[in-house]
Amino acid sequence: MSKQQITRRSLVKCFAVVASVSLARSSESEPEVTIVEFNDAGEKIGPARVKKVLHTEAEWRKLLTLQQFYVTRKGTSDLAYYGTYFKLRDAGLYRCVCCGSAVFSSQTKFDSPSGYACFSAVIAEENIRTYVDMAEEPKRVDVICKRCDAHLGYEYNDGPEPTHLRFAINESAVKFIPLKKSAPGG
Repeated sequence: MSKQQITRRSLVKCFAVVASVSLARSSESEPEVTIVEFNDAGEKIGPARVKKVLHTEAEWRKLLTLQQFYVTRKGTSDLAYYGTYFKLRDAGLYRCVCCGSAVFSSQTKFDSPSGYACFSAVIAEENIRTYVDMAEEPKRVDVICKRCDAHLGYEYNDGPEPTHLRFAINESAVKFIPLKKSAPGG
């Protein structure tokens, strides 16, 4: 009888060790995504496999302003005409405020009476994902950063040619980076 108990006990310990090793391995392998990287001169570097940026809510609160937190992590929107990006005409990149991924370029920015920075295309389709918000009427298409899941703004189909798309982006969700001149010969 005691021999049978030892065997069961040993078996249970063995399962516990295997389970803990599996958990340790799964926590070591962080999720990755493929994005297209751009330098601050606006030049395409190319696709890169990068780790997703994951933080707890408390960590995001420490990293972002209150406005940035509510827009990017809770999916709210800036008020129309908030900030200055909606009227900015300088050449540059718009990077996600949460992870720094390039999401829009001034080359596709256009003037819109909406009061938001509006773009006719993303800088690279690989850098964002869209989500149809079924809770809203009429249905809205949320624009989300692929690397960190930040809510950037909304996609509409009333933009200019050739795409007919209008990406209305919250200023609190992006950081404008003026284009830097690339080095001669490179």
